[in-house]
Amino acid sequence: MYVPTTNWGFYNFSKTNRFAKKIMNNKFWLLNIHRTILAEEKDTNGMYDLVEGVTQSSTATPLHVHTQYIETIYVIEGELTIYMEPNKTVLQPGNSYTIQKGHSHQLKATGNHQTKTLTIFSPSGFANVIRQAGIAGEANEHPDTVTDMGLFKKFSEDIGDLTLPIGTVHV
Repeated sequence: MYVPTTNWGFYNFSKTNRFAKKIMNNKFWLLNIHRTILAEEKDTNGMYDLVEGVTQSSTATPLHVHTQYIETIYVIEGELTIYMEPNKTVLQPGNSYTIQKGHSHQLKATGNHQTKTLTIFSPSGFANVIRQAGIAGEANEHPDTVTDMGLFKKFSEDIGDLTLPIGTVHV
């Protein structure tokens, strides 16, 4: 797997044992999405977090807004719909979209199969939410428990995220 490095070059993680071991300890379930932290604050001097997400069809995030960072999503496989009133944007493999600070949005896997994404959160901070509120595990080991929303909201609010009331965006 090739991912951006801190100097925006590309690094082949699959050929480096050190990074392969790091990734093994960075796999979590959060909001029914399997997330692998590929790079985070300590790797990027706080510039960004890079996270791979694998989402089953029909899985959606809560409606939320980021007040301290931007989120850039690149779709590797499947289909992802971004709902931002009054519009929706459908992303296919090879498409990307940047959500600026202050824009409420909801993400939903809308294809017939799983959706895989690479997401850059800049500046970094969201990887800590994944670590603190996520449930450690592999993609093929869906946890028996669900995300503790109180814990998720606490750590999300620490980085300026707000979870908004249900029903504001149509899914």
